Amino acid sequence: MTAQPEILATVSGLFRYPVKSLRGEMLGAADVSVSGMAGDRVWAFRDVERNQITSAKRSPLLLQISAKLHKDGQANLLLPSGETVRTDAPDCADIVSNFIGRPQVLFGLRPATDTAHFARAPIAPEKFETYVREMAGLEAGETLPDYSKFPPDVLMNATVPGTYFDGATIHIILASELRQLQDGLPGAMVDATRFRPNIVLNDLAAPLASDDLIGATLQIGSAIVRIDYMTPRCSMTTHEQGQLARAPQIMRRLVRDWKHNFGVYGAVAREGQIRIGDQVTSA
Repeated sequence: MTAQPEILATVSGLFRYPVKSLRGEMLGAADVSVSGMAGDRVWAFRDVERNQITSAKRSPLLLQISAKLHKDGQANLLLPSGETVRTDAPDCADIVSNFIGRPQVLFGLRPATDTAHFARAPIAPEKFETYVREMAGLEAGETLPDYSKFPPDVLMNATVPGTYFDGATIHIILASELRQLQDGLPGAMVDATRFRPNIVLNDLAAPLASDDLIGATLQIGSAIVRIDYMTPRCSMTTHEQGQLARAPQIMRRLVRDWKHNFGVYGAVAREGQIRIGDQVTSA
């Protein structure tokens, strides 16, 4: 008799973010492929003055806008005022520009060969540490994140060329670590959406550890996902978004006790479908 694989966790959350740096949507099921979750980060705004793809790290008001994908590939944006606009509306970029106070242009995905589109604006060497501290939401004296594990195309560009992902196509967090972080921050609401995961794994019955998953291959639903590296966190985890108030204490705790990291980045090794409640096993 063939032994049944050990169940490590179950899927308790599925999310996609049709427009980079805007709030996304919860899903009951999602198709995943080497490109990531279907419909995830298929649009992005580009900051005209900064000359690079826009991120809520520097324009946190983007997190006050939510996006929902339509079957035709367009997304519907909902602003705090209740105003809605589709990505194919001629005034979509103008509406977002006026809301965040910076001129923007909206783009769908571009090919990786369009290197100028994905490039990070040049940073003078003497300003690099200040830039990193701003992006990571660090205070004076706090250590810098370790980005050495990332490939050059991640470090040298605003997003991975050919995508609007910061570091990887799949992002996973553990419910046990979310609870642990919340227990240490009673004054803040540590909601999963602060960390913008694609998948939340319920491992509360037998807690896992993110760093132990690095290098593992997991079967999640009918898909197989390879876990590559820890996810370094940034100021986006602290910004106000929806009903979540600004919470800078989250980064203080992550820097002090979590070495800046929370969750894991991965890639899809075999395409498939993932549903809420699906079991997670070693592949």
